[in-house]
Amino acid sequence: MTDTNGMTMYIGPTVRGVARHGATFSGGLPSGLEKLAAAMPIVRNLIVPLSTLESAMRESNTEGAARAVAYDRVLALSQEDVKKLMEGV
Repeated sequence: MTDTNGMTMYIGPTVRGVARHGATFSGGLPSGLEKLAAAMPIVRNLIVPLSTLESAMRESNTEGAARAVAYDRVLALSQEDVKKLMEGV
């Protein structure tokens, strides 16, 4: 896949009401995902250009790698945690 249109993909776990695993974006992120990433910067490790998708996916499946740690931290969030993060609490 190429990144010719500035497209990115969220490769983290689905966060209900915020982002779905595998969602692609062009021209920026949806406001919910932007808010989550601002409240929890590690989320940015899971938003990757399509041109680096293959290596990013490999890293997200490698124990101890930054993307794998980010994936696990997002996966561990409860709906209550997400709500608090989105409200800035």
